Amino acid sequence: MSIRPRARVHLSSIAENWRLYDRLSGPGGAGAVVKADAYGHGAAPVSRALAGAGCTSFFVAYAFEGEEVRRAVGPGPVIHVFSGFSPEEADVCRAAVLTPVLNSLENIDAWLASGADLPFALHVDTGMNRLGLRLEDLAEARRRLNGREPVLLISHLACADDPASGMNQAQSHAFAEACAQFPGVATSFANSAGHGLSPEMRRGLTRPGIGLYGGGAGPTRPEGLKPGMTLEAAILQVRTARAGESVGYGATARRKRDTLLATVGLGYGDGFLRSAGNSGFAYLGETCCPIVGRVSMDLISLDVSAAAPLAKQGAWVEFIGAKADLERQAAAAGTLGYELTTGLGARVERIYED
Repeated sequence: MSIRPRARVHLSSIAENWRLYDRLSGPGGAGAVVKADAYGHGAAPVSRALAGAGCTSFFVAYAFEGEEVRRAVGPGPVIHVFSGFSPEEADVCRAAVLTPVLNSLENIDAWLASGADLPFALHVDTGMNRLGLRLEDLAEARRRLNGREPVLLISHLACADDPASGMNQAQSHAFAEACAQFPGVATSFANSAGHGLSPEMRRGLTRPGIGLYGGGAGPTRPEGLKPGMTLEAAILQVRTARAGESVGYGATARRKRDTLLATVGLGYGDGFLRSAGNSGFAYLGETCCPIVGRVSMDLISLDVSAAAPLAKQGAWVEFIGAKADLERQAAAAGTLGYELTTGLGARVERIYED
């Protein structure tokens, strides 16, 4: 068996997570955000599984991502492109039947100049100050569109993982004001965390992202989410570091007692973060084993003293999964689950299950 690090992607679990968000959604149901290669899980197989579960609306960041999803899901579902419309991509959007999300007056002008024969969505900025039309731009947007209606009006919550934040209600009021200017147009507001807020936040089509893959933290995370992947690495060598000896680059971890170490084949060259050195962990069987020393390009050292009977060359340890919770691992590395899964590189073999 290969000793290459592997991510076992649980397609049925991702589909079940989508069904959970769909039940939590209002009448508009749930779409699925599959940008960034489905958050590192594989856009084509994940999209295909979600379409099989009943998902009919997908969201990507770029047109080339939309092309891949279209090939996977076939002609039926709607595929929205968050980053807007580029004249250079007009042919791609037409061929793959993609729906650009227009984010500015300039985007609208480019879309009109292209022939305006594509369906489009409009993005309204209600407080993020990233992409999107300001409320004061909407009257001018309507004038330039000259009767052409978007198929979807979207905005994005900034603080949905904090239900006490005043931003949520302020954005909800701003979005309601925008929607009033486009009566009858379908809407989309809630992200993964937004499903845990008030029903008004779940108006229209919802857009779960990280939650589909078992990530997200805080009080708005729904019960019952399952891990979208299990990230595993093989033990390459087992050795004992004696008391007083150090481990890894920079000698950042000096042993106070004899320690059984397992060197495993995973590192920042695979996308596992260097910041997890001396703070992250992995599971060998049912035992949590701390990372000792720095994460290097190809290798990580684990203290497997508490799991000595299982510490054998060729044994697999879990860095993300049912035991090694994604957000707990991310917190140990000083980041979020998004970065851990989207950062996994091509050296990590994806194995698609179910």
